[in-house]
Amino acid sequence: MKRWTFVLPFIYFLFLFALAFMDFPRQINRQWMWIQIGGLIFMIVLGRYLDGSIPKGVLITIGAFTLLWLALAFLISIKKEYFILLGLIIELVVVILVERFLGKH
Repeated sequence: MKRWTFVLPFIYFLFLFALAFMDFPRQINRQWMWIQIGGLIFMIVLGRYLDGSIPKGVLITIGAFTLLWLALAFLISIKKEYFILLGLIIELVVVILVERFLGKH
């Protein structure tokens, strides 16, 4: 029975738990919180891909979206209410590109 969907997020959670006992909590800001959430979501998607329940295109789409969204969080100082809008715009661009280049013709 394949269990990567549960194993990878659990390993990532253990990593975050270990960071909680180090000097990390004093350095937390909004961008770091989004990185942890994005990393956890990507670990779940990667686990599902390794289990064979989602196709490679979905993995690439979510991976590209996560990387772009989180990279821009560090490059652009944006307000809280615009962070979700930025994520939706990036998602739209990534989906259009994936459909164009990886979609079925």
